[in-house]
Amino acid sequence: RRGVATAAAEAAAAAVASWLPSSASDAKSELRRLLEGSGRGFRVGRYQRGMIEEAQVNVEGYAPQEIDFQLLEGKWRLLYTTAADVIPILESESRLAIPFGPSLVSVGDIYQRFTGAEEGTIENIIELGAPFFLRDKDGLTLTVRARYDTRGPRRIALVFESANVGGVHISEGFEAVLAPAMLPRTSLQHQLLLALSEFNLTIPFASAGQLASRAAGDNSPVAGGGDYQLTFLDQDMLIGRASALGGSFIFERAEE
Repeated sequence: RRGVATAAAEAAAAAVASWLPSSASDAKSELRRLLEGSGRGFRVGRYQRGMIEEAQVNVEGYAPQEIDFQLLEGKWRLLYTTAADVIPILESESRLAIPFGPSLVSVGDIYQRFTGAEEGTIENIIELGAPFFLRDKDGLTLTVRARYDTRGPRRIALVFESANVGGVHISEGFEAVLAPAMLPRTSLQHQLLLALSEFNLTIPFASAGQLASRAAGDNSPVAGGGDYQLTFLDQDMLIGRASALGGSFIFERAEE
């Protein structure tokens, strides 16, 4: 049975490889179709990953020689990635699942938010939840902020600046434990609920590459940062390939 399944997967991959879309719209539609059920990258096997890669290359083939960086500004939702530093986050929901029970964490949407090239900032946003304690999928927001600088017709250079934890939304069940609705709320309970809702922690940091560059006397804004190749960008899809840790990213434009 395994041999039959493998042969079928190989045949499907060959079919995708031999199919060439007639337009960027067709190429994007095929890519989106293949991404359905992929778990944003952590649920795919080798052959499905190869099919997605081929479809991604087809979309990238419609990119102009120079990216219009004005289209980059805005908020983008992650559809798929192969990045080694993101896949474990996506896998955490299943890895931390209690036997015959819920997972200890739920992973919601993951975004990138860009400002215009003149301001040159980017936010990597991850929404998380925790059963009972936090609201599902968006009970906590982790934001990693960076600056970027255009370094070519398709390339931006990044320098990471800080990580922030905030946007806390406790679950209704946990709020009921802290402050039961049937009882008058005390001043201490009000202060506790307010402190949780306003919790905000920012941690500045620099990568090892940034520290090494500064030690060598390079104090430029993007010293030691990673490169990000924008291989496709239009009104509703963004595809990038990271050079530092490797991996590709596929995003769709999201509402602010």
